[in-house]
Amino acid sequence: MAVVTDDLSPLAWVQAELRRTLEAAHKALRRHVKEAAAIGSSDVDSVDPSVLRGARVQLHQSAGALELVGLPPVAQVLRASEAAVLRMANKPKLADMAAVETIEQASFAVLDFLSRQLAGKSVSPVMLFPQYRAVQQLAGADRVHPADLWPAEF
Repeated sequence: MAVVTDDLSPLAWVQAELRRTLEAAHKALRRHVKEAAAIGSSDVDSVDPSVLRGARVQLHQSAGALELVGLPPVAQVLRASEAAVLRMANKPKLADMAAVETIEQASFAVLDFLSRQLAGKSVSPVMLFPQYRAVQQLAGADRVHPADLWPAEF
């Protein structure tokens, strides 16, 4: 089922803000990985986790904005990214460039979804499943299914 919104102006505003917020989160994640690499793998636990906390907050706010404009299934992808960052904060050895790139790919897929929707194309959040699955695996989720992204209409 495609997500269709009559008034796209809130979505257009959210898209611009979302892009900026996600870019900031990505930069923070990359900075954290570079700092951890500079310290060395033996002392990775001593890297300041506040950078990861900041990135997690930015992902959390981005997901909340998507929920506010009526896109909770799309927000699920960013919630999964948030969970992955939280797991990296708890297990610092998981925070590597591959993990950051997985989160970035999920974010880019969300932004592409929004661009397509704003262009008037009929899109379904289920198209985000490959990226969603990747960040859920990074987060250590027990169960991942495409139905997680199906919009529930009651």
